[in-house]
Amino acid sequence: MEIVILLSVILVAWLNWYLAEQRGRSAVGWAIAGVLFGLLSTILLLVIGTTDEKLTEDAIALHKAINK
Repeated sequence: MEIVILLSVILVAWLNWYLAEQRGRSAVGWAIAGVLFGLLSTILLLVIGTTDEKLTEDAIALHKAINK
């Protein structure tokens, strides 16, 4: 039973890490939040969305790709 809990905690931490990187947020911080608060932190990460800096970076990358 403990292995299931451990694997669940690792999965939530990894999921938070991945989502945070995609949204321009601190991956380490959100992975730690995932360990401490579980899926609540994942839901919060999804609700707060992407940073303005990440949106700008993605728009610039798209503009460069289109204009090649």
